[in-house]
Amino acid sequence: MTTRSAPPTPPAHVLAAEYPSRGAAEVLGQRVSELLRGGAYGVGDRFLTDDELVEATGLSRSTVRRALSDLTRAGWLDRRAGRGTYVGRTEGSALPAATPPLGMNQTIRVGVLAFSGHNPAYDWLTPPVLRGMNEVASVHGVRVELTPGFTGKLSEAAERLDADRPDVLISLSDRPRDAMLLRLASERGVRCMVMGTPFSELDLPRVCEDNRGGMALAVKQLAELGHERIGLVMRRWPGGWLFKRHEQWHASLEELGLDHDESLMHWLPLGDAEFNNAASVDALQQWIERVRPSVVLGGHYSPAQHLGELVRAGRLRVPGDVSVALIDQHPEAEFMLGMRPACVELPLQEMGRRAAELSVAWCSGQAPPSLTKLPMKWSPGPSLAPSS
Repeated sequence: MTTRSAPPTPPAHVLAAEYPSRGAAEVLGQRVSELLRGGAYGVGDRFLTDDELVEATGLSRSTVRRALSDLTRAGWLDRRAGRGTYVGRTEGSALPAATPPLGMNQTIRVGVLAFSGHNPAYDWLTPPVLRGMNEVASVHGVRVELTPGFTGKLSEAAERLDADRPDVLISLSDRPRDAMLLRLASERGVRCMVMGTPFSELDLPRVCEDNRGGMALAVKQLAELGHERIGLVMRRWPGGWLFKRHEQWHASLEELGLDHDESLMHWLPLGDAEFNNAASVDALQQWIERVRPSVVLGGHYSPAQHLGELVRAGRLRVPGDVSVALIDQHPEAEFMLGMRPACVELPLQEMGRRAAELSVAWCSGQAPPSLTKLPMKWSPGPSLAPSS
């Protein structure tokens, strides 16, 4: 067999014609099928890369990958990690249609990469997501399986994927090594979905919380209680979710006509050694005394640790000196603060339900949207009092 070093150039009208706003992945799959059926490529030829298909079609990378997944699964295309996509060995067979609809008794397997699979004792996010998925599972014939993260050699992960091969792989993980596992699975034609905000660079279908909406909700609730100086405290974690919350805090304060200068923002250290240090606690107290916010809004659960240390040392009264509210319902926040905090809750169970429903639809031929954002919910608590 002779392998060409470059793919033939397909007729421009086949791939570049207009695509519908819905079902674009199915249309692209049909057009690629026409190319393979028509003999434009031979077995072993290098096929167009994802980047080349994105450029030729104007579609997103996730749409392109969804379009090729069924052809890859059936053996018409062979996607090799780090080497490209090649025409497979099924020449002469009937090309499959889109994944057939689920039958009445057909079960789909949904693999889940846990948020903290390497440390389950501290994984507060995965259990409520799984509860939401299980609510849908019995109704729609879904079997949910926790999947090990990416450990060992890449070749070992590839062998495990080939042996296990879930119908859909959903990642809650924020570990960079698991991003490699998602990429590997996607190249092998496994439908992959991301839950939450990590790995946005992978351009996979995503179900996540509405971070801007959650911050806007928090500021609105605090303003309705009479708070005019709303300070924001966050740790310098990297991630788009943090920047969205920070930007929306500014925007919401400005929209409501409240003070919104950067002096009302306090950043906690990123590194554990610097964060778990008395100097970091002292700096937070000095900021509160200097800026005098009527309420401290934690952009995530982490500020509760320092605030709680100040309360237990008698250096701060909550809600006497300052009220406190958080974004996210981390179960350790109440222990850290010494009381149940008012918070904006992540829609974890609803995220699980929605992901399971999208998985069922995907396996029936209906590709999920590139982004599904779910609203957060306000939950009051004794850490928050009206402004005097």
